[in-house]
Amino acid sequence: KIVPREFGVKEGMGPGGITAIVTKTGNQKAAYVTIDGNNMVSGLREEILSSLRELGVTAGEVLTTDTHAVNGIVITERGYHPVGEALDRSRLIGYIRQAVIEALSHLETSMASWRIETVPDVKVLGEKQIEALSVLAERTAQQARKLTLSVLPTTTVLLVTILMFL
Repeated sequence: KIVPREFGVKEGMGPGGITAIVTKTGNQKAAYVTIDGNNMVSGLREEILSSLRELGVTAGEVLTTDTHAVNGIVITERGYHPVGEALDRSRLIGYIRQAVIEALSHLETSMASWRIETVPDVKVLGEKQIEALSVLAERTAQQARKLTLSVLPTTTVLLVTILMFL
């Protein structure tokens, strides 16, 4: 994990900085890089993965945490800078490479396993339930609009009358 001091919430990076996890299976090394930020500029992911190939990393992914710590900090249309928009991309890639090199130096032997279990009688929120909730929310919003439009004129007249006698 690396937390660059020069990049902060104004530049679109949250306090979590950069984290790299590297796995090795046979001769294949995969790096999973997480940047504490909200979204990422187009093309940066490919630049990062290309740079990691020079380190022998043949697979991997670059993720952002979708943190909201960076939101509402700067005056832009979005209210934040996606990762790579307001910071030096080459320095960012340098920090990412540093984190991956550090992770590569700490590789340990491990084992993995998996298993499938079926849990009976578990209720989940599926497509039909989500659609029903969406319809309910829309109907509620429509009713609220109708109510506002019908109550607003009466309330306005009542308020003006009260203010005239004060």
